[in-house]
Amino acid sequence: MKIKMLNLLNSKKIKIFFGALGLLSVFSSAVGYAETQKTEPQTAQETQQSDPSTKLIAIVNGVNISQYEYDMAAQRLVGETANLLASQKQQVILQYLIDLKLMSEAARKAGYDKSLDYKRKVGFIAEQTLNNIYYSEEVLKKIDDAALQAYYQQKIKKIKPVNEMRARHILFKEDDEASVEKVLKLLEDGADFAKLAEEYSTGPSKTRGGDLGYFVDGEMDATFTQALIALKVGEYTKQFVKTTFGLHLIKLEDLRTKPLPTFDKVKNSLLEVMMREKSDELSAKLRQDATIELFIEQEIIDAQKEELKQEEAKESANKTSTDVQLPIIKK
Repeated sequence: MKIKMLNLLNSKKIKIFFGALGLLSVFSSAVGYAETQKTEPQTAQETQQSDPSTKLIAIVNGVNISQYEYDMAAQRLVGETANLLASQKQQVILQYLIDLKLMSEAARKAGYDKSLDYKRKVGFIAEQTLNNIYYSEEVLKKIDDAALQAYYQQKIKKIKPVNEMRARHILFKEDDEASVEKVLKLLEDGADFAKLAEEYSTGPSKTRGGDLGYFVDGEMDATFTQALIALKVGEYTKQFVKTTFGLHLIKLEDLRTKPLPTFDKVKNSLLEVMMREKSDELSAKLRQDATIELFIEQEIIDAQKEELKQEEAKESANKTSTDVQLPIIKK
């Protein structure tokens, strides 16, 4: 094999990797039919002038390897080449493409491209490719920032305002009413609630001065929330509140309307939802205008009936088995 302008690495690691890629390219040869005809060799300058993706990377037995194929191979091998140096990665991709072209050529010479199996696989892959291109053109390319912003505004308008509470608490053990009375006395004398929480609370929020952050009705114990509702901002409970966690002294820090999520915060989530919705809409539209005949529907129904019959037979057998194994009690 003659290779021009290609300095393949002699690293043992790369050689082993090339061997594995050789096997992979046998499997991949079924789909490597895009450039099957031998073409007249072109210069790199000629190919780059028309389209960067047609930039000539290599020629194998007269068949061009383009930049597009190189990029596709790079995507396919992204996991295998993730930890390689840039120069090693390049050599791995080139070796993969060279093997792909050579084995595809050998497969054609052997007549495998005439087989029914090959034609079926190529046909199915072609369908998948057309599906992906159509989805990209009709859905993905139409979802830009402007479309997402409009979708965001549409969703935001449907969100009902929700009130939030922010509270601090000091948690005591269920049987430690003495400590509750002690802390209440300190609060009456003007002690800082947050500092007392750091000193006396047994809950994990003590490191934050008992701060529980903002929450909405229903997120906390009902008894806890009811005690908060009776307070004004800045006030604290004058006696302990008992919950399943223990005894609490609670202070209401703030009340506010829950802020709406910003566009930047939910942009990625909106994109996923919008893609799914648009995809479903497109699918529904195509199905509406299509003539579809199903020939396996009855087979599915029959299979379900058979499964149900088997389940009933199992239950019956288990019941019989249980009856037989019941001990006989003598009077």
